[in-house]
Amino acid sequence: MKRLALVVVMVACKQAGPPSPAEIADRGWSAHELVVTAGEREATCAGAGAAMQRVFAAHRQAFVDAMALDRDKKALEAATEYIEAHADRYADLETRMAALSDRCASDATVQAAFAQMSNP
Repeated sequence: MKRLALVVVMVACKQAGPPSPAEIADRGWSAHELVVTAGEREATCAGAGAAMQRVFAAHRQAFVDAMALDRDKKALEAATEYIEAHADRYADLETRMAALSDRCASDATVQAAFAQMSNP
């Protein structure tokens, strides 16, 4: 029984490696969606900005990792292929971001959250 447990642990450790460029890109897009959704759920722009800031802070590393893909041509190509193949998952995200940005154009906290997503 102990050998089986050891084998399972070894296999799990061997399978767990650094995330692929596709996984990194997906985490980045998912983090974008979480931030936008947090803002959309709030009735006021002040509430939207605060919610977006909290969610951004909780998922900042996903943004940092996704932006780092730009520095590795091979990783960027792989991530781009993944994004293009799964574009339907995030088809409306840009539209939603623009709508939220327009709705809260004068709210500095919302605009700061958008800026942070672009440059974490």
